[in-house]
Amino acid sequence: MTGRVRGRGRGRRGGGFPKSDNKKRSSAADDDPAPLTSKRAKTAEEEDDGQPLVPKLETDSEGNSYVALKANGMRRVTVSDFKGKTLVSIREYWTNDADEVLPGKKGISLSMDQYNTLIAAAPLIESVLTKKGEEAARPEYDGQTAEVAEQNRDEEEADPAANGQEDEDEEE
Repeated sequence: MTGRVRGRGRGRRGGGFPKSDNKKRSSAADDDPAPLTSKRAKTAEEEDDGQPLVPKLETDSEGNSYVALKANGMRRVTVSDFKGKTLVSIREYWTNDADEVLPGKKGISLSMDQYNTLIAAAPLIESVLTKKGEEAARPEYDGQTAEVAEQNRDEEEADPAANGQEDEDEEE
């Protein structure tokens, strides 16, 4: 021998768990074709009734505007401010024991740049959905809302310093 220790023989470093040659035997219960049931049944609030939800602008307890994506209002798109920046958040909410509606852990908050990119990509996303045989609802924007947005955009372009957004190219 050359001084090497022969031991496990499963690679140079050896560590890890020893291999087990025991195979799990299947039982008669494993062959049952019945689907597994979930741990808890959905309540009447959680079940979709199949009717389309008519979006409505509402205000939460913190004063943020939101649109419910589910009839029970527990999935929302919320517009809020955080550290001086406007965010568009999509997330599920839950109710605690004190009947307070609180945001869940999972969700996403989009900056205005990210939100605008998503809206700009909507036609591309819709074309892929159409190819897959899915039908996407097309919103109808009323003229007044579009005019207000356009006026705000024109005001920002005319005086970027008033909104705290200065164009970096002008500083050179």
